[in-house]
Amino acid sequence: MKNLMLAVLALTVSGCTTYKLWTETDSDQQAGMVQLSYEYRRFESPQVDERAAAEMAKERCKDWGYPAASRNGEHDTCIEGERDLCKKTRVTREYRCAAKGQ
Repeated sequence: MKNLMLAVLALTVSGCTTYKLWTETDSDQQAGMVQLSYEYRRFESPQVDERAAAEMAKERCKDWGYPAASRNGEHDTCIEGERDLCKKTRVTREYRCAAKGQ
C-alpha cells in the first residue's frame, strides 16, 4: 500500500506527459512572419514535434512565395492564473520567411 501511495505521489508531482500539436496563431504575409503556439496546463509535461513546427512555418512561407522559414524566437505566457501559480500556459514560437541562404 505504501508503494502505491508513493507511486501516485510521484506521478502527481512530476506531472503527466502530454503530446501537444502546434497551431498557427498569427501570420503576416507582408512582414513574412508566422507564429505557432500550443497550450498546456499546470501539471502537464508537454511534448511537441519540433520538425512539425518548422514544416508548418515553411509551408506557410512557401504559400507566400518564400522558399524557407527560420526560427526567430519563442516565449511563454501565463493565460490562466498568476505567473507563480499559472494554471495554463501558452508557448508561442515565431518564424520569419526568408529566401534560401539568408
